[in-house]
Amino acid sequence: MADRTTKERKLVALMVNDLEASMGLEDLSRAEEEATALSDEELDRMLASRLDLPYPTDAETLDSALRHVQEPETISGSPGNLTAAPDMSHEPGPEENTDG
Repeated sequence: MADRTTKERKLVALMVNDLEASMGLEDLSRAEEEATALSDEELDRMLASRLDLPYPTDAETLDSALRHVQEPETISGSPGNLTAAPDMSHEPGPEENTDG
């Protein structure tokens, strides 16, 4: 069964996929906050609605549908990470080397 964080990310991804061209970083952050503020029941109901599933739906069906939701890459390059901070988890390239 998908955990709550995964469900929240997938709901935000669905929202972003619908409105991607018109959403700014503030809108993305607001969508993430709204998804986090939902109760478990509201989150499941919203996901079911967005995925055209009946509510209530069993966890296996919901999990299967969530696996098909593509999370957009964000500014940081990581799916589901809606911060404006760059992804610093890689080795620096030659142009990023500040030792010299």
